[in-house]
Amino acid sequence: MTTISSPRRSRFRGLVALAAIGLTAWLSNGAARAEEPDRFLGLIEPVVATKPLRFGVTVVHLQDNYWKGMAYGIVDEAKRAGVEVVQVSVAGAYGNVSQQFGQIQTMKTRGIDVLVLGPAAFDGYNAILTSLRKAGTMVIAGGIPVNSDQVDFGVVQDDYSIGAGLADFVCGRKEPGPAKALSIPGPAGAEWANLRAKGFREQAEKCDGLSVVEGPVGGAIDISYALGLASDMMEKNPDAKFFFTPEVTLGMGAIQAAKQRKMKIGVVSSTVSEHIFPALEDGSLLGQSTEPSILMGRLMVQYAIRKNEGLPMPDLKQPEGALYPALIVPEQILTKENVHDYPYYLTDIPPADWSISAFQ
Repeated sequence: MTTISSPRRSRFRGLVALAAIGLTAWLSNGAARAEEPDRFLGLIEPVVATKPLRFGVTVVHLQDNYWKGMAYGIVDEAKRAGVEVVQVSVAGAYGNVSQQFGQIQTMKTRGIDVLVLGPAAFDGYNAILTSLRKAGTMVIAGGIPVNSDQVDFGVVQDDYSIGAGLADFVCGRKEPGPAKALSIPGPAGAEWANLRAKGFREQAEKCDGLSVVEGPVGGAIDISYALGLASDMMEKNPDAKFFFTPEVTLGMGAIQAAKQRKMKIGVVSSTVSEHIFPALEDGSLLGQSTEPSILMGRLMVQYAIRKNEGLPMPDLKQPEGALYPALIVPEQILTKENVHDYPYYLTDIPPADWSISAFQ
């Protein structure tokens, strides 16, 4: 998830295409890899560290597979690669910047070499990251964008592309003629949600007959919040055929609202969880964008080792105007037809019995 202005998106698309090659190769060779699956989907050849490296990690929360999967990917890959994760902390919610400041300061006193920052907000981190960089700490933007040039690199997604891809998917599924899609933009201050909603809206404008009605920005990432808002939007727009939400929890709320109102409306969303499978099967969820956060976590460890040891950093590029270089991971839209061909337990859904408390 990275901030990408319009002139820069075409450059990022190239990185997405490169990553997609690896995903396609994994899917086409699934049987051959069944015994020893490639946890990197062909994107990189893993290395084992020859120099010590100590990681500190802070993410927004552990309430969904995205952040939990990222933390799991970092911890598990660190063990495999011979480096150490000193601390994993959570901010608790989007907007809890001060909590992350305290966590980062604690990690600094513990002598970390690498900070993985899954920021709770887009702005406000530049001063503390500057102090880390001056102390020789490597900073990685984990998963979502942070507005600072004091970042060594990011391992992220193209959030605009996720939204635009879901709009293309809806366009391909709608019947000829006018169709209306409702949109829940997501929480205020969450740049990733803003980019997804913007990508969906702008790409929908290119689809003949598809119009978008956006709900208010704000609220929690919570099923009950989404259920109430979605129900209100459906009441005001009884002719709507589609619903977009930037992530799965809001998507589940929209699905519940549609079922309560007995409306036939197809939801599209993002983030893979166990809850999407029955929803895909019964058609209430039309399409779900993947967010391979376990893969992201593993890539962060591997790229940090490579940077620390002066090894090549394949596909890590800084487009013109970007604040820091980034690796864009691939995503695809899962449907009822293809969901069981995708290696979600390798890339998106962490082991059910894994927890931060067990790690610590």
